[in-house]
Amino acid sequence: MSLLSSTQGTPERVWSLVSLLADSGGALDRAEAAGWLNPGFTRDNQEVAEKPTAFQQVVGAASSLGAVEADGSMLRLSPGCDASTNAAFSDWVHDRLATLDSAEKDGVVLEAFAWLAAKSDAEGSVGWISQSTADGFADAAEQALPDAADDDGDRRINRTKLPSWRRWLISLGLIVSFPGALQWHPLIDRRVARELTRAGLRQNEEIPAVAFLSLLAKRLPYLDGGPMFVEATRRIKHAERPRQLSPILSAALRNLHDDGVIELKLLGDAADLIRLSQDTHRLQAFYAVVAKSLDVV
Repeated sequence: MSLLSSTQGTPERVWSLVSLLADSGGALDRAEAAGWLNPGFTRDNQEVAEKPTAFQQVVGAASSLGAVEADGSMLRLSPGCDASTNAAFSDWVHDRLATLDSAEKDGVVLEAFAWLAAKSDAEGSVGWISQSTADGFADAAEQALPDAADDDGDRRINRTKLPSWRRWLISLGLIVSFPGALQWHPLIDRRVARELTRAGLRQNEEIPAVAFLSLLAKRLPYLDGGPMFVEATRRIKHAERPRQLSPILSAALRNLHDDGVIELKLLGDAADLIRLSQDTHRLQAFYAVVAKSLDVV
């Protein structure tokens, strides 16, 4: 199973399994784990057992991530999987997915987001997302992705798998649920701030814009300058605008500036300026970044 084909293996249920194994010394009998995650209930004085499919898909998703290893009747927490907190596990999942390439089935999660970011850059905004139907969005994403099939023999992303894709992106801090046609919107503020914190930026240290963006591209390969983003722009035949950021990254940096998490320095030599995507916000360009209060996000 892959993350997207395991439709009942939601991030919340995978985290429940991972934290259960961690609290059980790193291993637990499969049947006992199923009892904890899928307890039966009483209806009309009769015991009703949960369908085993749901638990199987949770194990499938966790195994696909490499977080859990199935050893006969035992489930074991994989060495290196950080189950200390939900946030730490989310970081571990993010790091894991960020290293995958097109040959690996779960690479589609962030590859599809890279396509989303690249297409938004080509369109000049994210407005096209709310105007897309679920089928249209899934078809466009699939056509823009490298040729590959999921382990269920179907397309790597389709209408049925979109809800799973969105749930994992929400858990990673890349999108939020909004009212609308697709009921979601790209918003990467939390993940950008988290990665800047993890990178160990020193408070009040000024970083040149180019160096700052290079750091982001390494930690967030699906955004401007990262290898997934660059490949996505190539596949849709979109040329990045020199020294101008995409709408998704621009919005995040403006939001973090407004929230006091970072400070975008506004004055400097025109040759050093990085332009943000067009917006009514007063911030249109910057030449350096100062980390201010990364721990508040």
